[in-house]
Amino acid sequence: MDPEQLRTGGELLLLRLALSVLPARRHAVVAGFPDEEGNSVETVRALARRLPVYWLINSTPESVEWLLSGAERRDRIRLVPKDSKRAFLAYATARYVFFTHGLYGSPPAPRRRTFVNLWHGDGPKMSKRFANVRSTYTVAGTRLWGAQRPVYFGVAASGVLVTGNPRIDQFERPVREEQLKALGLDPAKPFVLWMPTYRRTEYRGRRLAKVRNWADAADLSESERVRHLIGEVAEAAGRLGVTVVVKPHPLDADDYGATDLLVIDGEVLQREQVTVYQLLGRSHGLITDYSSVWTDYLAVDRPIGFYCPDLEQYESARGLNVDGYRDLIPGPLLDSPADFEHFLRECLEESAASRSRRAQAARRIGAETRLGASDRLLDAVGIARP
Repeated sequence: MDPEQLRTGGELLLLRLALSVLPARRHAVVAGFPDEEGNSVETVRALARRLPVYWLINSTPESVEWLLSGAERRDRIRLVPKDSKRAFLAYATARYVFFTHGLYGSPPAPRRRTFVNLWHGDGPKMSKRFANVRSTYTVAGTRLWGAQRPVYFGVAASGVLVTGNPRIDQFERPVREEQLKALGLDPAKPFVLWMPTYRRTEYRGRRLAKVRNWADAADLSESERVRHLIGEVAEAAGRLGVTVVVKPHPLDADDYGATDLLVIDGEVLQREQVTVYQLLGRSHGLITDYSSVWTDYLAVDRPIGFYCPDLEQYESARGLNVDGYRDLIPGPLLDSPADFEHFLRECLEESAASRSRRAQAARRIGAETRLGASDRLLDAVGIARP
């Protein structure tokens, strides 16, 4: 359930009653959190090619319209405020419902209805289990993490669809050169994205800040060793003619502004109407840690490095849902300036050994690396193509 749309027990009861008695119509409802979450956006775009779709949003239609740029059958997409009677009616009569974090209390799907949990990626972080999110199907990008979906979401094993996360389809629409310039990047110069996950959250919602704010490890910027290393990485990148860009997690309370690296956060991307996966589609490599983004980045088949200076602390605090993370990842663990410089060189001209390691890791975790994930999902759910 969207954390900012908590409903009263009476309203939820009425919605569930309507869901059970009103006839299902041939339309779909999609809700993502936040509105620009890639799995929900790409599902909306793909659904419109097949049937009418109501996109339930928290913000204004004007603020999300750019996410539908170039979408086929835009006329079939209706943008509706999530907390409105029109949204409730669309939900109560929808044949298909898709969501990322649950919707309206996440009741079980009645007969002849299909509920799909798009979630928001695969990855090694231990689940916090915020809510009981029930659905007919749930989506995964890998067999490894897909096998954990029944445990966390209560679906049958047959309800896990390893179709790939729909958001990887944004790799086919990479950021344009003029947008790169607006973001402060030279289109002629290779860039690598560093996407650390959060250690300490800073949730700004009014109602749930007390329960959604926590710390899994110390902020990276608090470490003198990390700050010194980042400076050395910036120098090495300058020598090699590479730009290293920090893209913080939306919930990250850490501040990377004092580093010598370019920081592009979600507000900047929204201002320039670029999704993070469109930016990733033009990158020459990725640096991350425990984030789910690396499982998706396997689809672009470029170098991935892992900077996990707090691995032992993170394992003992938040916890990982897999054993032997060091042996599972498709790229090197980066620790020293020399490690980073070697990795950046791989991003410019990759070795056969690096490509082979990544391919072996993708097979080991059963990653779905083909684009077209949105259409594979809709095919698997049984929504006929036109």
